Amino acid sequence: MSEPDNPSPPLQHTGGEIAMILIGVVLLLPGLCSLVLALGSMSEWRSSDPILQALAVLWALCFVVSGVGITLIWLARRNARRRAS
Repeated sequence: MSEPDNPSPPLQHTGGEIAMILIGVVLLLPGLCSLVLALGSMSEWRSSDPILQALAVLWALCFVVSGVGITLIWLARRNARRRAS
């Protein structure tokens, strides 16, 4: 099998980018836990239950935190790709 004509260089991350990726991964955990708990309690969902409504707000906040983590990871990868080209 032949090698590609134009191999892409390996990405090299700076210390700040590595920190962004690690913090991003940690920020993904609340959203993952919320997703598991939300799926596990789907059988008990009732629109009139005030406790479940409060949990839904908490789950939404956890998903926002996970969105921040995804953004941090994306920014770190984008910066490394931009520097490599």
